[in-house]
Amino acid sequence: MQFIYLDRGGEESLQIDGDEYNYLFKVRRHKKDRPLFIRDRNKPEMLYQYSIENIDRRRASLKLISATKSCERPKKNLTVGWCVVDSKTIEKTLPMINELGVTEVVFIYCQYSQKDIEIDFERFSRVLESSSMQSGRFDTPKLRVLNSVAQFLLEFPNSIAIDFSEEKLKSCQKDSISLLVGAEGGFSEKERESFQRVAGLTSPYILRSQTALISAISIATS
Repeated sequence: MQFIYLDRGGEESLQIDGDEYNYLFKVRRHKKDRPLFIRDRNKPEMLYQYSIENIDRRRASLKLISATKSCERPKKNLTVGWCVVDSKTIEKTLPMINELGVTEVVFIYCQYSQKDIEIDFERFSRVLESSSMQSGRFDTPKLRVLNSVAQFLLEFPNSIAIDFSEEKLKSCQKDSISLLVGAEGGFSEKERESFQRVAGLTSPYILRSQTALISAISIATS
């Protein structure tokens, strides 16, 4: 764990108890003699280092040692339009999306998406926060929803749709990139008609949606 999120980061003295105490000292087994790094959700670019002054079975007292601006960003601003798949698949894939430095994930209800799947923003945000605490990323991707591929392409007309194509996806040199990845089953013919740019992946096999997504992100940002 590189740091933890606390809404009171930056205060000279902190008391940790309740769920925060249980997570830190019972789940993560953090030791008293180790410094603790904290980021405040409202100003995540700041990294605060605390010493643990006292700890008992219910609470811990912390003292601020230093405050440093620490907000290294990826070189490329990457937006991903991901057509909605099963919630469990999304949850398992989000940490990888976060670690690869994606700026924003736009979930899209395309024609092949199951319309009864709801995007649980609260749960997904917790998954992303946990990933950032593990990987050291100072923030998390923005999450939002659109109701169609057409809406996404209206907002991001230069997006590269990942689909079957002789032209293969390559590393993108632009500072801002947007990718569009279909659900299980890909895109409908009507959706394909609206694509301005299409690129395929080098694998000769049919990939799962999440596999295509992670592969495309890795190639485009390399």
